[in-house]
Amino acid sequence: MEPDSEFPIELRSKAFEVLSSNDNTAMETLFSHLYSPQHQHRSQALAFLQCCKHYHPDLLFIKLFFILRCTPLPETRANAARALHFLQPSHLWPKLRPLAQARLKAHFLTFLAEEPSIHVLRLASLVLAETVSVTYKTHQNWPEILDFLLSSIASNDDKSREVASLVFAKLPNDCRFLVSNALREKHDAVRVLHSSFLSSLASSNPDVQVASFGAAVSLVRLFSEPSLFHELLRAIMVGVFTLLHGFEGSYFRSAFAELVNLVSQEPLLLKPYMNDMVLDVLQIVESDSLSKETHCLAFELVMAMTEVKEYDHVFVNLPYTTVRRLFFVSTKMLQCVAEDGGGGERELEGEEVVDVYGFGMKCLKKLCVALGASKAVSVAYEVLRLHLDDTEWKMRHAGITMLNVIAEEFSDEMVLMENFLGEVVTKVLKSIQDSHVQVRLATLKFMETPTNFVQVVQILYHHRLVHAFCMALDNDQDHKVKEQAASAMLFFLKNTLPESLTLNKNVDTVMSKLLSLLQEAARGIRICAELGTPQLKPFVNRILSELSVLMNDPNRSLPENAKAHDIAVSALGRICEFHRECIDGSQMVPVWLSFLPLRNDLIEAKVMHEQLCLMVARLDKDLLGAGYQNLVKIIVVFLELSYAVRFRTLFSAILLAI
Repeated sequence: MEPDSEFPIELRSKAFEVLSSNDNTAMETLFSHLYSPQHQHRSQALAFLQCCKHYHPDLLFIKLFFILRCTPLPETRANAARALHFLQPSHLWPKLRPLAQARLKAHFLTFLAEEPSIHVLRLASLVLAETVSVTYKTHQNWPEILDFLLSSIASNDDKSREVASLVFAKLPNDCRFLVSNALREKHDAVRVLHSSFLSSLASSNPDVQVASFGAAVSLVRLFSEPSLFHELLRAIMVGVFTLLHGFEGSYFRSAFAELVNLVSQEPLLLKPYMNDMVLDVLQIVESDSLSKETHCLAFELVMAMTEVKEYDHVFVNLPYTTVRRLFFVSTKMLQCVAEDGGGGERELEGEEVVDVYGFGMKCLKKLCVALGASKAVSVAYEVLRLHLDDTEWKMRHAGITMLNVIAEEFSDEMVLMENFLGEVVTKVLKSIQDSHVQVRLATLKFMETPTNFVQVVQILYHHRLVHAFCMALDNDQDHKVKEQAASAMLFFLKNTLPESLTLNKNVDTVMSKLLSLLQEAARGIRICAELGTPQLKPFVNRILSELSVLMNDPNRSLPENAKAHDIAVSALGRICEFHRECIDGSQMVPVWLSFLPLRNDLIEAKVMHEQLCLMVARLDKDLLGAGYQNLVKIIVVFLELSYAVRFRTLFSAILLAI
């Protein structure tokens, strides 16, 4: 669409009329449409505003600022500030003529001095910060606004200090260096700001405190001289703990978020202090009197450190006791798990929902990467033993979860560490029989993780694993645990070397257990059939009988049964393919074909449809049937699967054979 045709001519004419008029009624109506929730005219109001921005950006800025400056109603002034921020002053300001910019700069100063509403000023600080930013980024100067902000931040008036701090705090990252340089050139500005920040950070007014946090972080490079930065950081940390004890649920969050930003943005300044800051964080997260959300927020600082390369040496050099405490904090979060296994506990604070369990998982993973194998595995070994031997089920569950995370990161190191493998296997086997269902489920799920550690356990301890799985299938009263045990056994069968299974004296036990849970474990029969081991032969007739019941179940089309039906058909297909000598192929292969195509289990469908293609390609006699009587069914299956290209090739081969 051409720019001139993006908006209708009528809308463009209306935009110019509204923007050039001294009457603000139309703009007030526009605000009501924009900021009234679920208003039917909101989309039209946005289109009108975008039309104004596209064709008359200078008039739009002037109009909105005029409303912000002169309208008597505070809510209308607030809406004008919201609209200016939404439209991005950095896009509008350069469109103004130099004379208009000069006049607006003067009006800005008057507005800041005279506006009575702190609510309007807080919104306007966002507009002013972006305007200052675009001014300096376009190689212009605005020394008057810097002088005004310096004067305001050094005053004894809380409103002035807060607004000036907010403007500095909201400066975009890409202009903070430019503004800092401009301030540095002013006589005594660094000393004034430093002194003012120390005073504001200790203010009894939490709004002033929080605003000064953001301002100090924004202009922190002004205070790179060690003694200045040391004093400022100390004031920041004292301020954080003051807000924590007085305003944990509100102001503390905003202030601590600024501290996290500081850690992320200025690693070179913070490096000498990070050990102490980690200890400060631990002091917060280990306090039982604070909320779980506060614990998570405080630990975000440590997480921010893990993402900054300059802090790598900090983690490497952390004392063992500190690392141990960090692990215990993460596993404490992992204890926030629901009794019924429905997911991690979530703490509701205002409108925010914190997934404490999920956050604990993220923390543990990032800590492992930051600490490295040599430090993480040795600490995890100690913490793991304490958790798995605890009498509280949530501790044991957290231990299994931690084992899962550690195995994903450091499988090889765990296997090679002296005594680790044997002791962990013993505890895992014990956990499969744990008194609490969630611990049993978590342990069985762990045994399905595709890690080198689990693979080594399967190879070296397959006899003990089979026994543990069978015990779970035999004795557990919980249906979910039985399903998970069957799934873990299938994973074991799929990943165990065929030689290991062949040599396993309990393979008949394995097959018996899978048959007893056929609906959940038919896929295991298919896997065993693929192995082609002679141990399967004694069970083929019983397997076929059980599969027949499942495949011909009158309720097989129900959603809860459809997938099990497809798995059973797949198991029959693999028996036809790999154990034809044990069955009557002329009868069983056509039975298998009659159930194709599969549609409910995509994994098994892919296996079976590929098998059908291979059997057709080799002109399988049992598949084609006497006199090619099954050819029509084969064609129907191919057509339903839309294997058109592949079918033409295979069908040509059949015709040539005929």
